Amino acid sequence: MGIRSDVTIALKKNVYDGLSAESKKTLSDWFEEPASKTKEGDVLFYIEDVKWYFDICDDLVALYNELEYKFDYDSFLIIQACQDYPQSIDGDLGGWIENPWETYRTWTVGVAWEEVNV
Repeated sequence: MGIRSDVTIALKKNVYDGLSAESKKTLSDWFEEPASKTKEGDVLFYIEDVKWYFDICDDLVALYNELEYKFDYDSFLIIQACQDYPQSIDGDLGGWIENPWETYRTWTVGVAWEEVNV
């Protein structure tokens, strides 16, 4: 079981180029390939329905630490969308709000049913 999330990571070219080999391996292990890339070289990674334990998995902890302490906060963005939102935004990091993909978190709740003749 566990909580499943959709995760997106947007990185400016200088951030992606400046990542350590270990962090680049982490990205390729989790995402394989970027989901999108701009002509300037900025990259977007995206994965759905994954157990994203960013505070427990050593490779994710290292990636978050490298991004947080090595790069400008406005040059990357991680969004972890999970069922605990809006109470939890713990997996989010970065402040690249005006990224080329306009990546942001959405939240929708709804109920649906079909009429049954009785």
